[in-house]
Amino acid sequence: MNFLTALTSLAFAAWIGESAFAGVAPARPSAPFYSAPVPVPEPKGFREWRYLVIHHSGSSVGNVAMLQAEHLRRGMENGLAYHFLIGNGSAGLRDGEVAEGRRWRYQLQGGHTHQPELNEVGIGICLVGNFNRTSPTDAQWRALAQLALRLQREFNIPDDHIHGHGQYFGEDSDCPGKNFAWERLWKAMDAAFERERTPQSDRLASGATPPSRQP
Repeated sequence: MNFLTALTSLAFAAWIGESAFAGVAPARPSAPFYSAPVPVPEPKGFREWRYLVIHHSGSSVGNVAMLQAEHLRRGMENGLAYHFLIGNGSAGLRDGEVAEGRRWRYQLQGGHTHQPELNEVGIGICLVGNFNRTSPTDAQWRALAQLALRLQREFNIPDDHIHGHGQYFGEDSDCPGKNFAWERLWKAMDAAFERERTPQSDRLASGATPPSRQP
């Protein structure tokens, strides 16, 4: 085989190789699968939380174990994406029961929004249910109000830093659903605040000024 013949053969082989893969996208790597959350160190203190992000699970049944397993399957190494889960009486989680997630226990960033920056400073609270079809139960409203009020006070979070997932800029979502009545949440938080205040007679006797719910 002379030099010209060899060069032609190489060029033809290269063309055949390119043609075989033309228009075929490279295989996408599959998402990592976790059977359990990765170990993390004990927290040294609380993060500087600045927002509350409220979600619905999108399903009528749920508990921490079920959502944790699903989020691990989706490649979340820390498991349950939220910091807190509020039950609706299904799957062994009582109606209005607040379950603390591993991310809160270890003060980890959330996995509940599409924006890493928001996950770093946003506390994720999820209510079990699909609020495009139904509404939160009375017990869920009360539990959410008490939890939100507690976190608001502890981390000095103002009302205008409490929103649903889909209300945050850059989040393409209808979460926590069209039947999530925000006015009811504010009223429930006000009621929770009133229940914790000093009795009226004690306030009048001491001359104390009633505190504001807003931090």
